[in-house]
Amino acid sequence: MNENSAAGKKGGKIAKRARKELENKTGRSVVTGENFLPPQKERKELK
Repeated sequence: MNENSAAGKKGGKIAKRARKELENKTGRSVVTGENFLPPQKERKELK
């Protein structure tokens, strides 16, 4: 699990940097109230 945690944190930092760069280039926010996914009605449980 530690490898997955480290990889997830690295990936999150890369995604954040990419989002910030895109927002700076376009002058618009990437995340808005119009482009989110609604919550799922049912959650699947892992076995």
